[in-house]
Amino acid sequence: MKHHINSYTFKNWMGPMAYVEWDADASALTTSVEAHPERIGLAELIARLGAEGYGGIELAYPHLKDRSAEKLAELRRISALAGVELNALLLDFGDPGTNDAARRDAEMALYREWIDAAAEAGFRRVRVGAGDGEDDASFDRAAETLALLAAYAGHAGVRIVTENLGASLSTADRVLRMLEKTSGSVGLTADFGNFKEDKYRQLEAILPHAETVHAKAREDGGGRLDSMDFRRCVELARQAGYEGPLSLTYLADGDPWSALAEMRELTALKPASAPRLL
Repeated sequence: MKHHINSYTFKNWMGPMAYVEWDADASALTTSVEAHPERIGLAELIARLGAEGYGGIELAYPHLKDRSAEKLAELRRISALAGVELNALLLDFGDPGTNDAARRDAEMALYREWIDAAAEAGFRRVRVGAGDGEDDASFDRAAETLALLAAYAGHAGVRIVTENLGASLSTADRVLRMLEKTSGSVGLTADFGNFKEDKYRQLEAILPHAETVHAKAREDGGGRLDSMDFRRCVELARQAGYEGPLSLTYLADGDPWSALAEMRELTALKPASAPRLL
């Protein structure tokens, strides 16, 4: 399988992370900053990924710190030179299912700004979560928002995808229902680590519909990568007929380069036998 990386793997390495939040009291978008040292910049990261044979990157939006036309053109140029595809821009803010009209308008405008930036830089996709609403009305509003964003992005040649992320898409049934409700206009990123219950069965249900996969590795409780879990998830992707890249994702505190190397090795191993799903 081809290997990409999810830049959240380098969350603790790429400097301060500025997150967009909704201030309900002020009825406005605001920003909070999470401090991290800067051990590697985005251009350096992309160059190293290319040198080490990674084919692409899914970029967390706080890692795109400058959306000026000059910097977006530079990102397009650097990624092309490195042979690293800009697979997806990950937007982890907003609630597409909100019933707050002011919030919806503000977030829709910001989503469009980020989609425009993604198109200018050359990203193939923009990933937008469906929010945390659990009731039917919130779900329907989220579906409407995602479909509207998909139509907007389509004019710029960018694909909108969502993910099994947050309460709104917390189960495989809800994920599949969202894909059906948006009539194919919205794609799917399947994440190995997001389902809280009955993980393998739920992944088995959504992986045939995935166009990108966040191959997230967890730790085993002893500070080591849980190789058994990771290999089983990779095998589920293979069995589902998934032929796209695996965006390797490691969120623990160990050295990300070592973890990525181990994950690559694990995907190259012959399938491990796994207990039959009951």
